[in-house]
Amino acid sequence: MGRPDARVATLSLWLGAATVAAHALSIRGVGLPADPDPLPLAILLVAFAVTEGFAVHVRVRRGGHAMSISEIPMVLGLLSVDPTLLLCVRLIGGVIGLAVLRGQRGVKLGFNVALLGVQTTAATALLRALSGPALPSGPKGWLQVLIVMLLSDVIAAVLVTAVIALHDDPGEWRRLPNSLRGAPLVAITTSIGLVSALAIERDPRAIALLAVVSAVTYRAYRAFVRQSQGHQQVEELYAFTRALHGPLDTGGVARIVLEQARDQLRAERAELIVPGPDGTHFRLRMHGRHQLDVSTVDELPETAWWQPARAGSPVLVAKGSAVIGSIVDGIAVPVPLSDGATGVLLVADSLPDIPTFGAQHVRLFQALANHASLSLTKARLLDELRREVAQKEHLALYDPLTGLPNRQQFQALTDELLAAGTPVAVLLMDLDRFKDVNDALGHDVGDQLLRQAGERLQGRLGDRGTVARFGGDEFAVLLPDIRTREVAVAIGDDLDAAMEQPIPIGHLRLNARVSIGIALAPEHGHDAKTLIQHADVAMYVAKATHTGVRVYTSDDDRNSPRRLAMVAELREAIQRRDIVVVFQPKLETATGMVVGAEALARWHHPVHGFVPPDEFIPLAEHSGLIRPLTLHVLEVSLRRCAGWRRMGHDIHVAVNLSPSSLQESDLPDIVDRLLGQAGVPAGALTLEITESSIMADPTGALLILDRLHALGVKLAIDDFGTGYSSLGRLRELPIHEMKIDRSFVQRIAVDHRDRAVVRSAVQLGHALDLMVVAEGVEDEETLLHLRREGCNLVQGYHISKPLPAGEFADWLTARIPQLGGA
Repeated sequence: MGRPDARVATLSLWLGAATVAAHALSIRGVGLPADPDPLPLAILLVAFAVTEGFAVHVRVRRGGHAMSISEIPMVLGLLSVDPTLLLCVRLIGGVIGLAVLRGQRGVKLGFNVALLGVQTTAATALLRALSGPALPSGPKGWLQVLIVMLLSDVIAAVLVTAVIALHDDPGEWRRLPNSLRGAPLVAITTSIGLVSALAIERDPRAIALLAVVSAVTYRAYRAFVRQSQGHQQVEELYAFTRALHGPLDTGGVARIVLEQARDQLRAERAELIVPGPDGTHFRLRMHGRHQLDVSTVDELPETAWWQPARAGSPVLVAKGSAVIGSIVDGIAVPVPLSDGATGVLLVADSLPDIPTFGAQHVRLFQALANHASLSLTKARLLDELRREVAQKEHLALYDPLTGLPNRQQFQALTDELLAAGTPVAVLLMDLDRFKDVNDALGHDVGDQLLRQAGERLQGRLGDRGTVARFGGDEFAVLLPDIRTREVAVAIGDDLDAAMEQPIPIGHLRLNARVSIGIALAPEHGHDAKTLIQHADVAMYVAKATHTGVRVYTSDDDRNSPRRLAMVAELREAIQRRDIVVVFQPKLETATGMVVGAEALARWHHPVHGFVPPDEFIPLAEHSGLIRPLTLHVLEVSLRRCAGWRRMGHDIHVAVNLSPSSLQESDLPDIVDRLLGQAGVPAGALTLEITESSIMADPTGALLILDRLHALGVKLAIDDFGTGYSSLGRLRELPIHEMKIDRSFVQRIAVDHRDRAVVRSAVQLGHALDLMVVAEGVEDEETLLHLRREGCNLVQGYHISKPLPAGEFADWLTARIPQLGGA
């Protein structure tokens, strides 16, 4: 016997003992009747057996209250039979009705018999308390009988609720008022009993009329209950669909589906079987007190009774069917999911208040499964996107190439230590002549050099601090509890010595010497940004003077020649319009047509040659030059776009905005003016923003975006996922386009995880009515994968490298008919 059954059995024993004790007290001094007439007792016994055997079941969620018309013989007994004999007759008749006619056994039978004893004893005791030793008569007596029967029904409702709470669901007490819905029936049957008592007193043959009236009352109430429960079932189905509308994960959807399946199908247990990764399956099983068990199985049993549902066919197993397994009866239906997969939703072991599962239950179950299918598909997509966002959040804090913390995470760690009052040292370094390695040996070798440089720095530093990569060939080190510059310099010298040793890459041995700048808190600054700036200045001085390691001094700000020179030369290049704007085409996968181009800035320094954008653009941002640089790119792009459109090429141009641009209130007015000057419709301009740029000032950024949207300018989220974790906020932005980051696109042909991320991003974009663009397309196979996934636009070196305006116009004329021809 399980613990719930044991609790019910214990309660039943206590109720039985209480019945005996209470009845003994109520008849004390009265004694037992002598020579009772057996005929009335026999009639009452049969009446009790029939009324208890044919009950109307009223559903209260998973519970079920059996409503009978036993009040009719009970009233007759109260008015004509000794309490002791009435108790015995009702218990014997109840056992016959419950065990023989309704097939009850075990603890349920024991509880119901104890309940009959409690009701009978309570009714006789209450009536004696109200009317005294004389039998009630007249209107006053009729009212007393009615009160007694209603109170008896309340006692039964409370005890039945207690049993359900003990055995199945502690929350059943909240539904106690619903279990009192049978009070009108009690009033009706009690009245019938009183009228019948009066009629039988005048003519005993009226008992035949009583049988007819009782049968009609039973059938009418049963029809009413069935109709009410039909309406209740519709309401529960509607409530079920509403509960699934929220942003639930797969586990939340599964719990609601299984709870509703058990409740509405009247089953002991429910299961949901859904495909998992790598051929595995998840089995979610709800049983007992809404206990949800989740397990992962490698292989499903081929002989399971529910297997046909996996192939799309519903399964109905009624009681008495020959099935393999430990079920009495059951239903299984298919649940179609995304990617053509199919799950199985099943219920087993019907509750005692229904004979067995039937065709009507299958239809209801299929309706539930259809709603579950849509919600599970949506939840699985949300789960994939949340995993992608979590990965993106990780990438927003860690460098994807080396796995080290990036600038954002480094600044956060530094500020956290400073806020705690911990003295720190910040070391900034870059690899000498790294550009020469990249130019001579290629980016793959350069990436390997950066990875191994990071590993060597972290290995040499150990637990003394944290190594981070800021981008390019720049690394940073955070040293906590550094109280003197001598300690910081000693660690800097140690790292410098470690990097003096050549780094083996394949058959090559490459030198990766570094120049290191040091800033200490609180001497050189009280926040991460200031310390990094000062360490950066010291690093440039160390590089210029070939001193290896240098601690920042205030004089260094005037003596960082390369940095100051680069800022001045960048300002002059913008003023002279020497910043070249190149264009990379964007193709529509469905038609192969060129529909747009992304504008990119390039700087060819007269001395240093090509300066990478990730070097001069941060320089522009830090020096206040990003606004004129952005306006220059925007003006050139619109002018070139106007020229292409005059040539008959109906294409748009996309321009990147920096985070600071979204904080400039006059940006929409400037964009409107430049569009008018160029003669380009607003819909031909797309402004690309990064997700993280919105978070600096979400309210202000949204105002700027709304104003740009009102102009008719299209807006795009660039590098989808980076630094932006709220999908709900993404839905609120007035954007038209979503660009999938190249880090996912480049390996889509060989990595199933990247394929899953891209597929999820495309589905999300389409669900939000967005155009989806994939950047970084570098081979035909990647292009074909993206086309199959439904990605709208693509760009990358497989289509074309970024081209100067003149070359782009020639390419555009020559290559429009070819999809991906580059």
